[in-house]
Formats: sequence, structure tokens, C-alpha cells
Amino acid sequence: MTPARFSARAIAANVPPQQSAEHRERDTMNGRAFKLGTFAKSGGKPFPALVLDEIAIPLDAAADLYRGPGRKALSSTASIQDLLDDWDLNFAVLQEMAAALDRDGEAKAKAATVASLDARPPVGRPGKMFYAAQNFQEHVDEMIRAGMSPKDGPKFTGEKSTTRPYLFLKAPSTLAGANDDIEIPRGLKKIDWEAEIACAISKRGRHIKAERALDHVAGWMTTNDVSARDLQIRQDRPGLRSDWLNGKSHDRFAPMGPFLVPRAFVKDHMNLFIRLSVNGAVKQNGNTSQFIFTPEEQIEYASDILSLECGDIFVCGTCGGVGQGTNTFLNAGDVMETEVEGLGRMRNKFVAEA
Repeated sequence: MTPARFSARAIAANVPPQQSAEHRERDTMNGRAFKLGTFAKSGGKPFPALVLDEIAIPLDAAADLYRGPGRKALSSTASIQDLLDDWDLNFAVLQEMAAALDRDGEAKAKAATVASLDARPPVGRPGKMFYAAQNFQEHVDEMIRAGMSPKDGPKFTGEKSTTRPYLFLKAPSTLAGANDDIEIPRGLKKIDWEAEIACAISKRGRHIKAERALDHVAGWMTTNDVSARDLQIRQDRPGLRSDWLNGKSHDRFAPMGPFLVPRAFVKDHMNLFIRLSVNGAVKQNGNTSQFIFTPEEQIEYASDILSLECGDIFVCGTCGGVGQGTNTFLNAGDVMETEVEGLGRMRNKFVAEA
């Protein structure tokens, strides 16, 4: 991707490039809205589920109840990852399944309330997890004030043609559930929060144009890029920039979920609130309309570097209000709540490492 590839009109308005007819048609499909999730009962084996309102129907049970003459079947009921491998087929089946089971008393008898289950990350083992660094101007500014970024850094006022997204990778093994406790690694004092929206890739591709990027997206999730600011800048290697591995990839530093909300049921991913509170006090309150680079532009940029695979995840950037900006950090016993409009809320308690 060259910096000038995006249209001046889209850049100035900070809106995604023109959507393709293919995903406009799919996103306006009629049908019963649903979510997907991965859950477990009392620490048991995780299972994928179809979520209708506040109930979760195990996907294998839902498929059995839906099975019948003339009805197509899911390609797999083993995991959401498997559904992403043939998403167009599976999404169509899931729409019909959700409409049918919504009226089925037997389906509800096999279901459990979401609140009674242990939420796991919706996509359990993504191949790659891309994270957008400093993708809100408010966050850029607070990191400059905190000394984490150079004072002569760029100021984005709508014109982006001379720069590109800044992405880093985070280890998929850092994923945690929406209500999991998160351990503070021994000796660290500056554990920070970053509320974000994520999307899951459901179509392989290379050199994906921004205007067709949503054709490769299955849906959206709430997440948090928990960070160790103590380690993000290496005092022993002052000539180097951010140490992303050390600052980002500790165990359970990527809580995600509880749901994967299909793209068709998210009216406008570029106008969703992102909120975070610590112990009930609101710390972040932003909106995806404030992105410097849209998710589509991030997908274009990354796919010009390497191929995207089904199950890859893009975490699209945090708004202002992180702890580093006020030198306020998480301690054992603190409760962090992260919410993206329409995608679900996470509640994670921080505990000392055992």
C-alpha cells in the first residue's frame, strides 16, 4: 500500500472507502440477529454457541435441531474458527438456523443463559493478531505528553496521504475470556488499559483494497490491549523504539469477547462508542468515528505485507484516556470493564501473579 492510495474525499471525511456491492448486499440481508460465542460450563471443555438474546445454544445441539430435508448444514460445529473457514456458507445457514430456533421450545431447553457460562475468547487460536498503535489523535497527544512518543510526532487533521497505519503483532496465546482474572506479572508497576474494537478475518487474501476489505471480515468483538508500560520502553536499549513483545504479550493481556457479532448486524462500525471504567470510574469514552486509519485501511496495509488467513484478528486502536496519560495504573484488586457499543461488555479483575 502506498500512502496516496486512499481517496482524498474519504481521507478528509475520515470514512471508509466505498463499500463493494457484494458486502452491501450481504449486510442488508433480512434475518434474525444473532451473536456467536465460545463458552464453558464450570471450567469444562469450551464449546461454540449460537447466542439469541441472552441465551446460548451449543452449536452442535443447534445443528441437530435444525437438521432436516432441504436444509443446508454448517461446515463444522467444532469451533468458531472452523466457521470462519467457510464463512459465507456458514453465515447463511446460521441466519436460517437462528430464525428457526428462535421459535423452538426444545432449543431453549438445551440452552443456558450467557450469564451462567464461562466466556472464552470467541476465536480461540487466531493465526495472527494485528494491533494498531496510536490510531486516535487524542491517544497520540497523551502519549506525547507522557514522554512515550517524540514531541515532533505527526498531528493528524484529516490528511493522511503522507503516512500509513502503524501495526504490531501480539501473541495469540495472550488471549483471555471476557470475565477472566488477569495476573499482574511479578515486579511490574505500570499495567495499563486500552479499550478497543476487533474484527475477525473470514476470507483469505493478499493485496486487499480498502474498498473491498469488509468482504474479508466476519464480524466484530470487544477487546482490551492490556499493556506493561514498565517494559514497553527498554532502559537497557535506549537506541531502540518500543519493545512490543515485552510490553504487550504477557499471559492474558488480550481479553476478548464475550461475543463475535456478525458484520451484518453492526449498522455502522465507524460510529460505535468505546468505553472503559476502572472500579466504576470512567477512564475512556471514545468513538470509532475518531479512528485515524479505518479498519479497512489497516487491512489493506497489512495484506500488502503478508497474506491474511481466516481467523486472523485486527485490533483497531484505542482512544484517549489510558492510564499512562495520567500516570495512573492498575493494581491487584482493580476491576476493569470494557465495552464497545452493541458488541458486549467485559469485566476483568486484576490479581497478583501467584
